[in-house]
Amino acid sequence: MDRIIKFLVIIFWIVYSSQVAAEKLQKKDGYLYIATFNVFKLGAVDLKYTSGSNSEIIPARIQNIANVLAVGDFDLIALQEVAHGKGGEAAINDLIKNLKAVHNLEYKAIHSEHIGRGLMAEMITFLYDPNEISPQALEENVLTNLIEIPGRDLVRSQWKAGNFDFTVISAHLAWGNETHRIAGYEMINDILHNPEKYSNDPDIIILGDFNRFGDSQTSVQKIKYDETKFIAPNITIFDPSFNTLKEVSKSHIMGKGVPNDNPQFISTTVAKNTFVYDAFLMTKDVDEEFDGDLFKPQYGIDFGVIVFDEKGGFGYQIGADDLSHNALKEVYSDHRPLWFRFNTSRVSDSDRTNALQKYFTTKSGKRYHLHNCPRINASAELKAWESIEQLKVELYLPCKICLD
Repeated sequence: MDRIIKFLVIIFWIVYSSQVAAEKLQKKDGYLYIATFNVFKLGAVDLKYTSGSNSEIIPARIQNIANVLAVGDFDLIALQEVAHGKGGEAAINDLIKNLKAVHNLEYKAIHSEHIGRGLMAEMITFLYDPNEISPQALEENVLTNLIEIPGRDLVRSQWKAGNFDFTVISAHLAWGNETHRIAGYEMINDILHNPEKYSNDPDIIILGDFNRFGDSQTSVQKIKYDETKFIAPNITIFDPSFNTLKEVSKSHIMGKGVPNDNPQFISTTVAKNTFVYDAFLMTKDVDEEFDGDLFKPQYGIDFGVIVFDEKGGFGYQIGADDLSHNALKEVYSDHRPLWFRFNTSRVSDSDRTNALQKYFTTKSGKRYHLHNCPRINASAELKAWESIEQLKVELYLPCKICLD
């Protein structure tokens, strides 16, 4: 009887919530919006995908996930916990169809190879808007490859949007196996401290489900935080030594711009804890494209969480907070999407070597700067100059910080 009541509640909620449109993210031109989302056994829950059905009907759960993602209109989405093989691919195809038909959003998909077995045989899927971003081949006709670790491998891909070309490495680290978790964190630590070993591009973003402090483990402390090597803005917003803090509390985020100082709005899990399992970790070069203050990025502008199950949260779906944790997994997921934005109009990585010999001025500034000057890092419109003589003719003065 209890199972029947639970089933009826879920069906009622699906029908009701599908008629409700959440507020949309206010995107800014010249920026790329990237999200990561663990979608809980996508392609291994609905009977349509487990049975191999050819039905054209899109399951309600796929429609609900589309409703959540449509809130952000993201340009690139890394999805973890997608079932490897035909079931997962069919679920992704239906998700793309629904995003187009209902929300007028266009996406293509790239699937990784099999990354390992946890709850199921799994792969990483990247959804991308071909009008805003394009995948770059890692080698001939290869768009993703694996960085092998015990447990679930990391997935590497390369992308270009405007002047921003970069590598994305998606992770879904082990939960219960401590050896596998440690191996994953040790590999990520090596990538962040030695990026040249893993990409020919210095801009690397590692994102995904890190299962931070999952199962009472402290494997996350294998990442040695070094602000000269890498940045972790959504974590450092409440603790610069991010790998020592297990849960977010109100005191950690007081005055940081999180609505109502509510730690649930930072949490990336639907449980009533305030764990931040999902994260973006970035090599230091990415701070040229990340506009936000590295220790106090603006919530809802530089980064954010789609809090679909929390009343008052951005992207909230009416009625979701009435569902139990297990029901939420079956209707949506047990994770919330986390997103970041990046400026795509800065000097391109391909020009960076030449930029080292150039000087730069801003649109309204009266001084000239070197390429890495902190005073121009937040300026989208820069003009390059080949020589100091040209600048002197135009009455520019040297920057007091970078050219003192």
